[in-house]
Amino acid sequence: MKRILVVGATGFVGPALVEEFSRAGFHVVCGVRNLRSAAQQLDFANVEVIRVDMNEDLNPNTWLDRLRRYRVDGVVNNVGIANAFGGQSIENVNVNAPLALFEAVYFYCRENREAGRLPRDVPVIQISTTGVNWDDCDAYRYPKSKKLIDESLVETTGLKFIIVRPNVIYEPGRGHLLLEQIARLPVIAYIGNSPIQPIHCRELAIGIVRLMKNPSRADCSILQATGPEVMTWKEVFLSVCNALGRRHGIFVRTPLLVAQVFTNIIQRLPERLLYRLGILSKLDNDTIEMMTKGSTGDNTQWLQKTGLQPMSVFETYRHLATSPGAYARYVQSIRDRVVEY
Repeated sequence: MKRILVVGATGFVGPALVEEFSRAGFHVVCGVRNLRSAAQQLDFANVEVIRVDMNEDLNPNTWLDRLRRYRVDGVVNNVGIANAFGGQSIENVNVNAPLALFEAVYFYCRENREAGRLPRDVPVIQISTTGVNWDDCDAYRYPKSKKLIDESLVETTGLKFIIVRPNVIYEPGRGHLLLEQIARLPVIAYIGNSPIQPIHCRELAIGIVRLMKNPSRADCSILQATGPEVMTWKEVFLSVCNALGRRHGIFVRTPLLVAQVFTNIIQRLPERLLYRLGILSKLDNDTIEMMTKGSTGDNTQWLQKTGLQPMSVFETYRHLATSPGAYARYVQSIRDRVVEY
């Protein structure tokens, strides 16, 4: 049973990653800040939770001790914050701590080779963002930080790595943007007409598990994990409405400044009410502006290296509208099927 260290195992994408690794027969070591919260989110087989603090764990020796203690065979870095809060530093969390981790992986592999121990090669999967491709990426702290760590990983010799750059991530019933809840609103606001390629969280997680199973297929690759369709936000909402068989409400294009003011107001509302509105996130003005920019990418290599059948927004919510069982079977079919491209 291979032992995988997943750093950033809670939140939105993290639990899906841990669940898919667990389903696939891996032993998952989950690096988290809050052990109590993690225990509730990560109740899967073959999972153990350890405390890490990406704001403070900046010494490679700290990570090297963990790699030795838990006999790690692979590393997934899913950590990334879009804004600083609670004393956190974007530079530490998104760049400095991952750099320390990657340096520790290098020394861990080298000492194993010298001692004739396994594993001699520990693949690293870095979860980035398609926003690093923006021409003005450096104007925004989150994609800028992801770009820095990506570039550092590419320049590191002696490491087996894969960089995965997902687009807007969604999943029914989970995450920051509950599309099935938004589809119920009489007035649906959207920002801008920039193209995006939403990717289902399960497609992303299942793909990363497949990459870790056979990392040599994509060694030193940068994969654009984008959905199968280029869409605007309005088209995303309309597709969900149609799939759920709901008569859509009025669509209102909202100017950026209005959206930022409105977001600042609604973030002060109780979380229960935000959930009912389909909006459960702590957004800042930069995050809202990034949502208007849009981003796309060629997912050809992503699909070829993972053998995935892409999950479209419409098909996802069409199965959900049929029944919870139909949706679960749809997700399972993605796990089971391997496509040759």
